[in-house]
Amino acid sequence: MKSSYILFLCLIYLLPVRAQNAIGEWQTHLSYHSPTRSEVIGSKLFILANGGLYAYDKEDTSIRTYSKSFPLSDTEIYHIAYQQAYKTLIMVYSNANIDLLVDEEDIYNLPDYKNKNMTQDKTVRHTCFYKEYAYLSTASGILCINLKKREISNYYPLNKNVLACNVSDNHLYAATSEGLFAGLLTDNLLDINNWNKISDDASEFISEYRDVPFKEEVPENITPDSPVRNYPYYMNFTGDKLLIAGGGHIADRLNRPGTIMTFENNTWKSFQEQGIKEQTKHRYDDINCVAQDPQDATHHFAASAGEGIYEFKDEKFINWYSMHNSPLESAVPDEPWADSYVRVNGLIYDKENNLWMVGCEVQHAVSVLMKNGDWVSLHYPEIVKASNFGRTIFDKRGWLWATSSRIESGGVFCLNYNGTIEDTSDDQHKFITQFTNQDGTILEQLAVYCIAEDKEGAIWIGTNKGPLVLNNPSRYFNDNFYCTQIKIPRNDGSDLADFLLVNEAINAIAVDGANRKWIGTAANGIYLLSADGMETVHHFTEENSPLLSNSIESIAIHPRTGEVFIGTGKGLVSYQSDATEAENNFKESNVRAYPNPVRPDYDGVITVTGMVYDSDVKIVDTAGHLIYQGTSLGGQFTWNGRNKQGKRVSTGIYMVLAADSEGKEGVVTKIAFVR
Repeated sequence: MKSSYILFLCLIYLLPVRAQNAIGEWQTHLSYHSPTRSEVIGSKLFILANGGLYAYDKEDTSIRTYSKSFPLSDTEIYHIAYQQAYKTLIMVYSNANIDLLVDEEDIYNLPDYKNKNMTQDKTVRHTCFYKEYAYLSTASGILCINLKKREISNYYPLNKNVLACNVSDNHLYAATSEGLFAGLLTDNLLDINNWNKISDDASEFISEYRDVPFKEEVPENITPDSPVRNYPYYMNFTGDKLLIAGGGHIADRLNRPGTIMTFENNTWKSFQEQGIKEQTKHRYDDINCVAQDPQDATHHFAASAGEGIYEFKDEKFINWYSMHNSPLESAVPDEPWADSYVRVNGLIYDKENNLWMVGCEVQHAVSVLMKNGDWVSLHYPEIVKASNFGRTIFDKRGWLWATSSRIESGGVFCLNYNGTIEDTSDDQHKFITQFTNQDGTILEQLAVYCIAEDKEGAIWIGTNKGPLVLNNPSRYFNDNFYCTQIKIPRNDGSDLADFLLVNEAINAIAVDGANRKWIGTAANGIYLLSADGMETVHHFTEENSPLLSNSIESIAIHPRTGEVFIGTGKGLVSYQSDATEAENNFKESNVRAYPNPVRPDYDGVITVTGMVYDSDVKIVDTAGHLIYQGTSLGGQFTWNGRNKQGKRVSTGIYMVLAADSEGKEGVVTKIAFVR
């Protein structure tokens, strides 16, 4: 018996171990660059940067980040202040929510100020402390927090912009834009009549009690590895590398600094920004998208919302293509500001490594930078007035699809160039601005924001009227072409149904390894739908998950791990999904199970990766008894570690048997359980 146990332990340590996020785990990827405030707490320096909070230990040089994933209640902090006696760090969020971080670990949320129904500005300018109270100067009054009780005590509405406050001689002083006011603490300060103006000039008071944003200077080179900015406007994966462009253009330019970032092997990098404006003599802002050269992973192109495209090598700027040195055109060629209206988007490579792009309100709306360096400009009359071309894809046939998001000219353009880029005589092309659905209803005033092709060749487009599905895209050029609006039965006995997400604006769509659809909305978070769209698997919002905002800007799925990266209006998060891209065939070296071994304190799911699409999977013990069976999601299978009766399995080695849906191929791996 003893020798068998030793043999079992040996088998455990011979099994492969692979570290990966647990299914359902969230990660927050906030920027910690550009510090704006700091507070000293013991040996640590707490630093507020880009709305994110991190702590730097000056003794052991360790760094800890804080986020909504853990343990904060919200995101986008803009004000912090520390009270030593109660070991409390006050954090105020951009939406007026407030957290108290006590003893560097425990969070107490005070949402009352956020929820308070008031039309005045809630911005906090300054904090002072007196006894167990914190007094927060706001744009319209003073907020009082009881740190002992960890609750908001009062809000004193002065109806004036309070720049600083302090307590002295049992009076609360408020320096405002209209002078210095004071109120006796024993009076009812909720009554504005109990506040007395004691000076028309508050400058001396402000000078003495002014806000000091940095209690200690932030050392150089301690910034946590993170995005340079919280701008995940556009994202795509090229292999294991996540490419991000900060944006961009919606109804108008976003006026964001030129931002291009990559994330690979848990490391963030940023492309050059400094010096580009000086070299081009034009602004370097609002990068719409970025594409990586298929033949050179260090070579990239980026498109801007007004200045053409930029070329980079090893993240360094090497070239700029404008209306003066390329066929790219301006939407207002005869105006003095024409240089700022070379609006390019939708950078994408075809299978022959030619770089395609779309322009806005120009004669040649489609341009191609050939792999040999030559340019080809393509004219299609129906899209000359398209004002906001954005996302592009090549489908399985090699057809180009492009979306236009402005309602006045919104729609979907499709081009079949028949493999002859320079010869347009054999081209098929069509721009649909008013789709007809399966019931014959014409969908007018349509804005199209995103597009994706699923595993079965259907084209999903995200619009201001929910998702539309093009189930027969090969018929797009036919006169009787129609789209499908998915109908969800009410199941209330009425035999009625509602169109899927018909009242939602869909900003992003991504298809996972199981052909499920991740749908990002403009104001209602993100949905995970079944492959046919009929079932909602998950609906994540900022209220029920670590999602930073309900406004989704972009979605990208890691092709190998299935991790879903979600770009929001307040920054980037990721969610470890239970589906990955399927392998083309079984290869034992690709199949992994984790965690492995499964130790006694682990109660999560066990994940098996490396499957072919829709693999039939069986878990058996060493005697061949069936323990569990199911079907993979794309290339991944999960098991809760329990048998068919729902009981946790015993200590031992369990075999994972997998075969494709026709039962022709199979693979075996092992999972060890320790109870």
